Amino acid sequence: MCRLGIPLQFCRAEIPGEQSMMLKFGEPPEDGIEYFGDGPLTGQCGVRIQKVKESHDGIFKCGLTTNLSRTEVLGTVRIVVAKPPREPELILSPGSIGRNKYKNSEKLSITCSAPYGRPAANVSLYLDNQPLSREYGVTNYDPNSGNNSLAVQKVSYSLKWTDNGKTLRCVVNHIALDHPKEITRQLEVYYPPQPQPTIERFGYVIGRPGVINVTVDANPRPRFVWRVNDEKINEGRPDMSNRLETSTAVDMGRGVYLVELKIDSVQKSDTEKEYILEARNDEGAAEYHIKLSTSSEPEGFDLDAGYIIGIVIGVLVLLLLVFIIIFARATGRWCFAGGSTTRNIGESSDTESGRYSRTEVDSTSGRPRRPKIALSQLFRRNKDKVSGADTDTMRTIVSVDDEKVPDATEQTEKVNPSTETGLVYAELDLTKREQNIEPRRVSEDKTEYAEILYTKPEEEVTISDKK
Repeated sequence: MCRLGIPLQFCRAEIPGEQSMMLKFGEPPEDGIEYFGDGPLTGQCGVRIQKVKESHDGIFKCGLTTNLSRTEVLGTVRIVVAKPPREPELILSPGSIGRNKYKNSEKLSITCSAPYGRPAANVSLYLDNQPLSREYGVTNYDPNSGNNSLAVQKVSYSLKWTDNGKTLRCVVNHIALDHPKEITRQLEVYYPPQPQPTIERFGYVIGRPGVINVTVDANPRPRFVWRVNDEKINEGRPDMSNRLETSTAVDMGRGVYLVELKIDSVQKSDTEKEYILEARNDEGAAEYHIKLSTSSEPEGFDLDAGYIIGIVIGVLVLLLLVFIIIFARATGRWCFAGGSTTRNIGESSDTESGRYSRTEVDSTSGRPRRPKIALSQLFRRNKDKVSGADTDTMRTIVSVDDEKVPDATEQTEKVNPSTETGLVYAELDLTKREQNIEPRRVSEDKTEYAEILYTKPEEEVTISDKK
């Protein structure tokens, strides 16, 4: 489609592989080619091709002539006709042992290419179903003719013994393909017999036949020899007593071999013997120690890594919760913050008593205080004796509110007249106290008490003497 902002007089098209043609709005198609657009008056000159050919790939040209000029204006656009690539190619570096035979940890260079695709194909390398990381990435080569392209992916990969028997896949995707093209190559990796921890077998019954089976990973196939205590038993042969017999190793595929040792009749002495299986090939050797037991397999013996990790995480979470609870209780936070606003303390000196002590009725704020005390503590009598007939002993409870500290510096006392003898109401500020009077400290859990000695003024003593 070519466009101009003014009406057109002529619309000409040059299609690769076709002759130049004049296109008119509303005319029927010729050889599958017709005008496309909203008409010359809109300044549009387009072409519709009903059946695209490979020869149409190339530069498309359109010539536009307006009503205001006799000069033709040319426009060009690149038309790409997709062409599928040829069969992919997979190239591997030669192995140290032979062609397509490699050793464990050997470096392998892999090249996957898809030639002659238009546009360039997408190539990917897989080891079985696992994508291989790209070391050099994908490189597209376009020849000078511009007719074809080459897509290449190169990967350098270190082989592991677990790669033995896996399939290397070169997969090609292209817009012109109905389904991907693929080429494969199976890897063969040589490695020694792989070590294993001590093997434990359970559930043997005294007096019944038993079988010891061991699976071994090795490539090429190793030679197997059993050692029972100090006696050697070659593969496929019985022992000297004919009670034990080994089987020929069974190839399970991809370097896995199953080896068995059969016991004619299990005896208690068989569970006390030392069983060792030796496997040896050209790459190395390994020994496998086996222990037999007549007891059943304990629960959780076959716990995998997932279960173990879950148990460890659960224990750690539990320890964290316990720590948080202890911390909150010790610092009085969160759900333990209810009793942190008010705390009861006893006076440690005359100065501290003056700063923190107040009676149950705070005359400054005018609202009652309700310290946390037991009923038995309210009716507790003072057993201490104070010398002097004119001295009454009164017990008052000291409670400290962290939010409020009295500012008064003078001691005031008010006597509340009452018809009952010995009943005294006192409002105290202990900032200034007589230095010769030692208060008694009474400590209780969370609630402390101070005994305050009240001495009658001289005026009251004189009045009572006159009476």
